[in-house]
Amino acid sequence: MATLASKTTLVISVGTSLIASGGILSLTFFDIPILASQPASRSLPSVRWLFSRGSHTFPTAAVLSTSGFAWLAYSAIPASVRFAELLSGSSIARTKFLGYAAASLLSLSIGPVTTYLMIPTNFKLIELNERLGGAKSSRSAELGDKGGRSAEESVYGKNQTGQFSDLSQFTDVSGPSEKTGRESSAQEDAEVRGLLEKFGRLNALRGVLIGLGGIVGLATALA
Repeated sequence: MATLASKTTLVISVGTSLIASGGILSLTFFDIPILASQPASRSLPSVRWLFSRGSHTFPTAAVLSTSGFAWLAYSAIPASVRFAELLSGSSIARTKFLGYAAASLLSLSIGPVTTYLMIPTNFKLIELNERLGGAKSSRSAELGDKGGRSAEESVYGKNQTGQFSDLSQFTDVSGPSEKTGRESSAQEDAEVRGLLEKFGRLNALRGVLIGLGGIVGLATALA
């Protein structure tokens, strides 16, 4: 049973991290260039929608792969070997432990990258979408969402008037809205384009990190 559990955990952890990496990197190399080529009034609602979807998908993938690799690292320690002896030796157990621990840390590292590097840029884009009267989804727009909130209020589903019941990001499965309430200026277009390019670079960093986690985990299993 332990062998079956280890194999299952390995497949889930490696598969999840590599699939997440591919999804994250596709945003940078395919979606962001398309969005950056459009006026801000068109790109911002789609960006807001992507943020809503990604906020549930990629953190979940990171938690799964991080937890799986951490369990594999723990399972690699023989019951008869002390932790200090494991680090000072040169056994297969040490190689497995360090490899899975590194894979776990790499998968986990997208959390700090997202929190401390990406969120300020993301919030600026959300704020601009709100300023231009954009909604976070087509359903939200149909219900009368006209923007005007802060980024925090938008993310946490708060409203200012009390008349609009904001849809939860967990239950709203509609697509992105078409455009913001008002047209963007050339200056706003340039600002959004620059923010999207910055987001793309940071997003690629976290895609590479979680992808490396999957590669290191797979290499450790094959060692």
